[in-house]
Amino acid sequence: MDEYVKSIESQVIPLNVIDTQGSFSNIPFVFFYENVDAADEFMPSVLLQNSFFRTMQEFPVFAGRVKSKGIGNVSIVVDANNINMPDYVEDNSSVHFDSLKAAKYQWSSWPEGVATAGPMTRANSDGDIKLINVHVVRLLRNSGVMIYLSIPHYVLDGEAHMEVMRRWCTVYQLMATNQFDAINELPAYTFDRNVLHQNLPDERKPVDETTYRTFTEYSYLSEWFAWISPEWRGYILSKIVAWQQAEAHLFHVSNASVESLRAALREHAHGIDSISVNELLLSLATKTLAQSQMQSEGRSFDGGVASSGDGKLPVAVIFETRKHLGIERQDYIGNVLIPKIVIQPLDELEAPTTAESLARTMSTFKDTVQNLDAPLIGSHIDMVTSRPSCFTRPITRFSRSKTAMSFVYDIMPDMYKADFGNGRPEW
Repeated sequence: MDEYVKSIESQVIPLNVIDTQGSFSNIPFVFFYENVDAADEFMPSVLLQNSFFRTMQEFPVFAGRVKSKGIGNVSIVVDANNINMPDYVEDNSSVHFDSLKAAKYQWSSWPEGVATAGPMTRANSDGDIKLINVHVVRLLRNSGVMIYLSIPHYVLDGEAHMEVMRRWCTVYQLMATNQFDAINELPAYTFDRNVLHQNLPDERKPVDETTYRTFTEYSYLSEWFAWISPEWRGYILSKIVAWQQAEAHLFHVSNASVESLRAALREHAHGIDSISVNELLLSLATKTLAQSQMQSEGRSFDGGVASSGDGKLPVAVIFETRKHLGIERQDYIGNVLIPKIVIQPLDELEAPTTAESLARTMSTFKDTVQNLDAPLIGSHIDMVTSRPSCFTRPITRFSRSKTAMSFVYDIMPDMYKADFGNGRPEW
């Protein structure tokens, strides 16, 4: 750890609106490793911690603090004399790995207190927003290890998050085999937000009207929300989530279920075999959300007319765009997420879910998911860059709607590549 502290140099890493538009939440990943061979030394604590802090030398951004200046101008400020230390804790649990496996890793089966950071990005008891939180949980009788890794969206997106985990695994294995010099030869990362602008084409395409209005329409609430400090913003959002008693749920959708759905849709949706799993799930989740809200209000579908408020459901479909910009092979640590805002009519969504009605919903998303390319991404980045405070506008605009939804439309990084040398995680 001393080497980590000595390696940190003071610097300022300016963030852009692509970073701040997702800055309200943390990204938590949890990995489950089973001690299949009942090894006495399974993922030893000292090696895990030492390799983690050696990995952190490659990511100095995590030693910084989120600072804002003016409205919407946010940076990560790294002070070598006042490091924001990564939060790394380890403890033991009375839960056996077999119990987790038997429960198919349902949250109710987890040990208490696995998540050491909340869902929203907020300051801890010391007043700092930690930029990386790690919790290593050793399961009963050395049966396995859980690793919780949470990083604020301020710093990066899901793909870059997984790159942090992959690098930790690589450093761990090199240290375990005494290949310390090889660590210094690993590719370096870049945190320079100019990477996005440098890879934009000259051509531009117009942003769709709904997305444009969402990011450009002025409101006093959104301006105030952009003006207050990141700590206050996180505190307010955390209180709202707690007040709403929001719950998270995890669903496992098998490949067999997806193929069964395709078969049911075949006669109603042209080219169903070329439609991605994400497109299927986006349409299905949107209808399910609308119908759930209808039921919670004690209403029933009345033959095609939604009886609630404005009769619209706003959906933010969020795309990971590294491949579109040709930077998927650059070791860029940051956010490359672009949202498109779609307004869906509730009368269609609240209709009972059948193959025919689901196919209709899919058709309304077709342009949203297929019309995305580098010129359109360039126009979106131009739009938000010229309005640094606009990162709060989607959340304040969505707050006016009783039902709203965000859907991350990207292929998740392969989390099963997080191998510390004892095999891929079981889950």
